[in-house]
Amino acid sequence: MLINRAQFEFCIDTDRVKTNMVDVPAAGEKYSARDQFGFRLGRLARLWRARLDEKMRPHGLTQARWVVLMHLQRGANGYQQKALARFVGVEGPTLVHILDNLEGQNLIERRPDETDRRGKTVHLTDKGWQMLDVLDGDAADLRREHLAGISDAELAHCLDIFDRIQTQADAAVDTDISSIKSDGTGER
Repeated sequence: MLINRAQFEFCIDTDRVKTNMVDVPAAGEKYSARDQFGFRLGRLARLWRARLDEKMRPHGLTQARWVVLMHLQRGANGYQQKALARFVGVEGPTLVHILDNLEGQNLIERRPDETDRRGKTVHLTDKGWQMLDVLDGDAADLRREHLAGISDAELAHCLDIFDRIQTQADAAVDTDISSIKSDGTGER
């Protein structure tokens, strides 16, 4: 669904929010919660990441760096660089640059891959694990800040709705991929 300028301006002016509907004086129209959802969700995600970025900046971590550290935390035994690039969602050369910076900060180390002589695996150093403790503390502070006044039941309900939306979004992507493959041309 395409949006008009008034809808876009609403997305950056949260003072106009009134329960589930928004009154946009410039256009004199009302937009439903469904119309607002994607934009509000995207804006919230950007604000959340930006705030965490602010908290991590004094520790020498950019968003790209702390995201890599968080993924490495999940793979405590290390990841192959190719797999890590997929998990993080970046191209190999971009990851190499990020890893060079993290290695320069002594937060990670690269080791020869035992299963592939040509490859390397990436591991957290002791200093990297300590930095994750700092990141976890800052993230907990951010959650307290942003989730103040929201009950655990309300949050659980929100996460349930996110799960339902994610399931539907995944199914739509699978359908799109299937239709592209069955077409045989690779085009839609």
